[in-house]
Amino acid sequence: MSSKFRSVKSDDNVDLNNCMEMGGDIGLGLGYVEVPRGDSIEKKYELGRTRFVLLHAPFALLEKQAQLLSVKLPVQQSDVDFRDRTSLPGFVDSILSRAGLFDFDERVKKVLEEPDFFTAPYSSDRRQQFVNWDRPDILFPNAERSRMVYDLLTRAHYDSVTDRGKRTTQYRFGIERLLAQGVYNAAYPLHQTIRDHLPRGGEVSQRELLYNHWVSWRNILKYQPLDCIKRYFGTKVAFYFAWLGYYTRSLYTAALLGIIAVLFGIWNLSEDVVSNDICGNDGVGATTIICPQCDNYCDFQLLKNSCLYAKMSYLFDNGITVIFAALMSVWATFFLEGWKRYHAEIAWKWGLLDFVVEEDTVRPDFQFRVKTRRYNPVTQQEEPYLSGKKKFANFCAGGVTVLFFMCLVLAVVFGMVVYRVICMRLLASMDNPTVDSYAFLIVSSTAASINLSIILCMNYFYNSLAHRLTRWECPRTQADFDNSYTFKVFLFQFANYYSSLFYVAFFKGVLSQLPGTKDNDGNVKIAGYRLEGCDPAGCFVELVIQLAIIMCGKQFFSALVEFAYPNFMRLLRRWQLMVPIVETKEQRRQRISEETNKKAGHVMNRWEADYYLNPTYDQFLFDEYLEMVLQFGFVTLFVAAFPLAPLFAVLNNIFEIRLDAYKFLLTIQKPVPAQAKNIGVWLSILDMISKFTVPINALVIAFTSDFIPRTLYLLANSSMIGYVDSSLSYFDATDFDIKSTQFHNVTQCRYRGFRRSPCSLMSERWTVYGSEGCDDNLGYSLVWWKVFAARLLFVVIFEHIVFVIKLLIEYLIPDVPARIFVQQQREKYLVRKALLSELVSGKSSANGPSSERKA
Repeated sequence: MSSKFRSVKSDDNVDLNNCMEMGGDIGLGLGYVEVPRGDSIEKKYELGRTRFVLLHAPFALLEKQAQLLSVKLPVQQSDVDFRDRTSLPGFVDSILSRAGLFDFDERVKKVLEEPDFFTAPYSSDRRQQFVNWDRPDILFPNAERSRMVYDLLTRAHYDSVTDRGKRTTQYRFGIERLLAQGVYNAAYPLHQTIRDHLPRGGEVSQRELLYNHWVSWRNILKYQPLDCIKRYFGTKVAFYFAWLGYYTRSLYTAALLGIIAVLFGIWNLSEDVVSNDICGNDGVGATTIICPQCDNYCDFQLLKNSCLYAKMSYLFDNGITVIFAALMSVWATFFLEGWKRYHAEIAWKWGLLDFVVEEDTVRPDFQFRVKTRRYNPVTQQEEPYLSGKKKFANFCAGGVTVLFFMCLVLAVVFGMVVYRVICMRLLASMDNPTVDSYAFLIVSSTAASINLSIILCMNYFYNSLAHRLTRWECPRTQADFDNSYTFKVFLFQFANYYSSLFYVAFFKGVLSQLPGTKDNDGNVKIAGYRLEGCDPAGCFVELVIQLAIIMCGKQFFSALVEFAYPNFMRLLRRWQLMVPIVETKEQRRQRISEETNKKAGHVMNRWEADYYLNPTYDQFLFDEYLEMVLQFGFVTLFVAAFPLAPLFAVLNNIFEIRLDAYKFLLTIQKPVPAQAKNIGVWLSILDMISKFTVPINALVIAFTSDFIPRTLYLLANSSMIGYVDSSLSYFDATDFDIKSTQFHNVTQCRYRGFRRSPCSLMSERWTVYGSEGCDDNLGYSLVWWKVFAARLLFVVIFEHIVFVIKLLIEYLIPDVPARIFVQQQREKYLVRKALLSELVSGKSSANGPSSERKA
């Protein structure tokens, strides 16, 4: 058996290759490993000056690597019987499994899935105890073989520097450093070939299985073959798809709840007193005049013009919204706890439940940039060392930079505010009643679309900035680099995507509350003009529009890019590599000859075909996780405003899984398989979002929606009749200077808010809570203070109740299922039993001859 690994290099530097070719040995950090000559290294000149080097690893070398890396292999099939145990299966999974559309037939499942095995670290001394020990070609999975070979390359010495004064020799090692220096252009494991026609009854490769049962769109609703993904790509990629699949299945319940919430609004829309009062010809909307929404150009409007917004608001802001928001907050906890249990199942099956990273490779950039060195008592060598003072200084400088650019996002939000002011004034200056009726909808939709475009453009800038900052911090290991980079990008993207939502939800209605142009009215103004306020129906509809456009637009753009970009870059890369920049006459003749042979039916070599594919980079899964984590934020943080968010997330993720599968299997070079225990730092970020879900949804319900004032009015009057009139305050219309108006002799107008009436209109006003005096400064009324107190009380009660429920769920649901715990204990028991039997057999063999002599 051999494991093949492809390195592509320029003809200018041959250090590592010459070392292997001339000496036959590769110097490693833990000794020397012999690389066979002859067919162990193959070269083929291709594409001008590009050279391909094919590396083989014989079985003896893989055995040593397997013991060095503690590779776990199956020993025997699990014999734990769970028929007598009562377990509650997942509600969604049980329903989907009965449907029969989401699972493969038993014949296909037998090929794709692996049975549960007890595993143990590989040892050549106990080779016969492992499954398939007599078949070296399949003893080690494909992904493990590639991982072991790449580990050799990361520890291979290619140069040495001798300090004669200190009499020490320092080695330069690692394929990653050679790649960074440009000695090699690429290093990748080879994909398996996908045949156009599979022989009936013949052997099928792992890649062909994945192509037919995972990438194929006819299986779009099927469960993913995770065991097959793990065997081909390794556990790091497999955990991503396992998490994405589990997240998508969990969204089915959330999507169903969202649909029920919206259907409840549609079903009861005709009976909603508030919207009927605004829209009816005999209601308050037909006679109430609303104050102008901007200065000079905006005209008075009838409240009836807000009919569309009132109906849209009720669809998403109705009596079931509070229950839905609470259930979604609890759902987020159920999802995370369920993932921990599901992860424990697959981690045990793959032998990773007790996996511990014992040694992480030092980044070549750290070795190159850090000049200070310190003696390491573990390795007993001097190693690059970054002092704590330097780390703290780098951290502070990076943190300040991150905060500065997060604040820069606020400048984008401010730009959108300015755009709203200008656009509102332009629409008002048209003096068109139809345009005036839909002004808010036009401004909100265009502003959200422009904001989405800016967000998508800023993504690339923030990712590049975060990468530069993380490199400047100079983390020691790749894991440290990934964690630091992940947190920076997430903070940037959190501010980038959610800042406009926070502005609409919590600040827009506060910054511009009063009509008129007085300098001391308390409104925030830009160049003397007050900001655009909320529609008389409230800011809730605008939050829905903003969230829907940003979330759905981002998902559509990401899906389009994810499908088109890899294919375009693959074609572009192939075109660029077909003709070298500089070629001799001999190279040109050779290229034309090879192109002629290929047109005549010559099959391209596997390493050549893979070289045309898009290269992978270090954080090749980063963008995939980031996209889904941001989606999780949309689904949970503002779900009270947009209950259909889980439904759109489900539809997106169903296609996302297949697009990612297509990309990994067909459009990019096979990533180097890596070992992972979980989804890494993303689990902590998801947990943080889950906790923020509770207060944000509570604040949206309390301060953005009209749930609290409506509930108070209903409790005081036992009916919603008259609520619209009570929620509007009076303003003296003689203070307005309107250039053109369709309304004449208007003495008073109404605006949204609970404020006292001016004394020029009335000395006192009767409300539900009694009479209250006038105030020319339009101060807050008694109703406003009662509503404000009720809103604060609701936030406190909602948070405490939901947080208690979440904590109870986390406490009551164990992270490891009972059946996995039992199998763990059974595995440990068998290991102890095997060790004891070896110990007893060893003692008996040692005492055997001596007992015979005594006899």
